[in-house]
Amino acid sequence: MSDEFLEALSRATLRASVGIGSIDVDGRWLACNPALCDLFGVARGDVSATVPGDLPDLFEGEHRQTVLDALEGLRRGRRKADVRDLQCRRPDGRVAQLRLDLSVIGEREEAAPEALLVLIEDITAANRIQRELETSEVRLRSVIRAMADGVLLIGADRKVELANDRAAELLDRSLDTLRASSLNDFNDLEFLDASGRTLAQEERPVARTVLTRQPQRDVPLGLRDRNGNVRWIEISTEVIELQGTDQPYSVVATFSDITRRYNAERQLRDREEQLSLVIEGAKLGFWDWDLESGEFAFSDTAAERLGYSPDDVAPHRDALLDLVHPEDRQALIERWAAHLEGTKRDFQMDVRLKRKSGGYDWRLVRGRVVRRNEKDEPSRMAGTVMDIGERKQLEAKLQELATTDGLTGAFNRRHGQERLEAEVDQSHRLGHPVGFVLLDIDHFKQVNDRFGHGVGDRILQRVSSLLRDRVRRTDTVSRWGGEEFAMVLPGTDAAGAAGFAQNVLDGMTVIETPDGVPLSASLGAVSLRKDETATELVRRADRLMYRAKQSGRARVEVELDH
Repeated sequence: MSDEFLEALSRATLRASVGIGSIDVDGRWLACNPALCDLFGVARGDVSATVPGDLPDLFEGEHRQTVLDALEGLRRGRRKADVRDLQCRRPDGRVAQLRLDLSVIGEREEAAPEALLVLIEDITAANRIQRELETSEVRLRSVIRAMADGVLLIGADRKVELANDRAAELLDRSLDTLRASSLNDFNDLEFLDASGRTLAQEERPVARTVLTRQPQRDVPLGLRDRNGNVRWIEISTEVIELQGTDQPYSVVATFSDITRRYNAERQLRDREEQLSLVIEGAKLGFWDWDLESGEFAFSDTAAERLGYSPDDVAPHRDALLDLVHPEDRQALIERWAAHLEGTKRDFQMDVRLKRKSGGYDWRLVRGRVVRRNEKDEPSRMAGTVMDIGERKQLEAKLQELATTDGLTGAFNRRHGQERLEAEVDQSHRLGHPVGFVLLDIDHFKQVNDRFGHGVGDRILQRVSSLLRDRVRRTDTVSRWGGEEFAMVLPGTDAAGAAGFAQNVLDGMTVIETPDGVPLSASLGAVSLRKDETATELVRRADRLMYRAKQSGRARVEVELDH
């Protein structure tokens, strides 16, 4: 049996709800699916995970002998073996009752079997219910009445044979009314599937099981009452058959209230949909990394979104890393490593990927380990690449709105205050000077009164533009008040602040009111003193600015002596 075949078998059965695996003719495990791992209490891994020990070793006494006899029969030429009511003690101490189906893999009956397909179903719950029904109806009613979940027993005639208090509560019935009901008596309730679609009567889980004898597992179901309120339940059904006949005896339905969980999941889905709307037009790409072979597959969609053809991206991880912006590359490698080492459960990071035409686009790269080897070491990772360019633009726009004055384009006072406090803190640590200048436009109220607020707004915009043209990249210009502006000047002493303020004052003469009068301003220029706070620095600049106004305006006041 080739490794490729076993790998294909494991992938095909990965999502099965029953335990599926393969063994050799002596009962040694070759592969098993996650459901089988769960059944025997083994940590769920991936398709290569195996249950320790041979198949017969999972059982004791006569149950082990039964399995050995079944294997011997298959070695002697039988093609299938069906063993019911086996008992197995799980690692947690619970005894599980199982149904075991064994069949030879392959079509050639004359050939000696090389491997066997194993199907294992946990029938503990079904057997327990059946035994209790046969042993004592009174005992069953007592057990069901005490259960936290709702329980209904429905006969083949669709009539309710048994119900507990919780079922009556969830279905908005009195217990006596519920026990006297049939499936046709629930027309006042609207039943919804997970998408919100109203279900016809024959589509409801209990009715489907009554008609088809097929159990339903963990089906989410919405119940809308007469007041329009919706309660969500999760329902499972099971057929209980009379021994010695194939006629259905009844259907047992168990259901629990999942309204809180469902609403939380729906809110999460809503948030994800909102994010999708923000980055409308983005498409997902996929990647798959086989750590053992080193092969790295980058999906066609992911490559094409960056302008590459599928052949342009080599099949190894370095091909992706070569596309990552140099400033993001090391952080991406470190997060990748942290996930592989198990210190980070999930792996995701916003990175910039290079377009074929040049420049970089923002992508969200995320993924996780999806397979481990027999040493529990990561052997495969897979994930997605999402275009988040629009989201990044939105974040930048939101940042701009949060920090910028909408009229003038300068920073707002809150951001200017934050920058000043940050520079003051750094100055106290490192000892470099910090200059600060406050500017108030002279006679601005008269401009508004004479020419209107539209003219006043344009003057504010021109002053803001003049200030931003004269500062360095490290400086900060903010609108401090109505007609006041503040400049934070890192690395600038009092003389430098005074020189900057005078340069600004000289430049303002190019701005004129509609009647041709040049604009002027009153400015206060200071630099940070030892142990001075940002508030104290602003207060000194404010006093100097008002001194300039009181001294005739159109001037700079500065304190050069510390």
